[in-house]
Amino acid sequence: MSLYKRGSTYWYRFRWNGSKQYRGSCKTSIFAEARKVESLMLARLLENKRPPGSRKIPTLAEFSGRFFQWMDSLPTDRPPKEGTRKYYHVGWKLLEKTTMAGRRVDHIERDDISALAVGSSPANTNNALRTLRRMLKRGQEWGLIHTVPKIRLVEEPGREIMLEPWMEANLLAVMEIERTPSSKHSPQSANYGWQPLRDVLLIMLDTGMRPAEVFRMEWEHVKWDRGLIFVPRSKSRKSKRYVPLSERVKAALLVRAKDSSFVFPSARSRSSHIETVQKQFDRAKKLASLPGAVVLYCARHRFSTDAMDGTGNLMAVMDVMGHSRPDVTRLYQHPGLKQIGMAINKRNEVVQ
Repeated sequence: MSLYKRGSTYWYRFRWNGSKQYRGSCKTSIFAEARKVESLMLARLLENKRPPGSRKIPTLAEFSGRFFQWMDSLPTDRPPKEGTRKYYHVGWKLLEKTTMAGRRVDHIERDDISALAVGSSPANTNNALRTLRRMLKRGQEWGLIHTVPKIRLVEEPGREIMLEPWMEANLLAVMEIERTPSSKHSPQSANYGWQPLRDVLLIMLDTGMRPAEVFRMEWEHVKWDRGLIFVPRSKSRKSKRYVPLSERVKAALLVRAKDSSFVFPSARSRSSHIETVQKQFDRAKKLASLPGAVVLYCARHRFSTDAMDGTGNLMAVMDVMGHSRPDVTRLYQHPGLKQIGMAINKRNEVVQ
């Protein structure tokens, strides 16, 4: 900041964040008084982190309304895609429960972001952080903030475990045990019995479908005569595909009630189909003595590995998994060390 005279009156002048120059009258011809005004402007600048007289900076909660109104008004053929938009909505639901929602967008610092822990998992935290980063970037584009603080995502544990054959056997054995209703749950309770978890697990193991794809299955997607299941939509265009209908999945589907268009209907869900089987899976996993790191998605890894081992056809496995790049499919491969050991032993026999 600096002082200069225009006529007999002192004025202050400064640049904010190295960009626009601001100036104003101290309304005095006395240098000492002008210095006081200059110091007051500097104090307000340091406190509010915005130039005196500039527009009011909203809190993150206030800004969210404008942000989502802008995003939802964009044409559907423009980014972000529908799935990404839903992802940001979920991220904001996580963010608005934190103290970050009450902060002004120009007061959000890197240290505050680093200390942010949202939800019950690293994936939830990263969902919130990605949403925050996108919101702040839009705020920068609208001129509310000069720079976006660097946001580092937390490390997420990789899905490095596939559902081993012994894990599958233990789970299916647990699900063969009939569960009797307790006094707290009636037979109609969604948490009673092992359905729909058992059928969802079998479909994932034998088709490689994602959980959400299984939940959305409709009877018209089951092509009985062709031995296929059609997946109409998912994460990308490549996800629109056909997957095999195995004999055990076919047997499981034939005994299911067909009084709804959905294979797994739910009267309590807005979508009219189930959205999760997590509680049932957690119970079954505990009873089956499975490692804590095992999740339902591990069944998709098992399918990919077995399909590749059985066919050796990478392109076919890519197509049935709904992947557009081989390196993505490679992440789902868990080649058995037993096969490698057998190959080395065979080589050694030839050498001897």
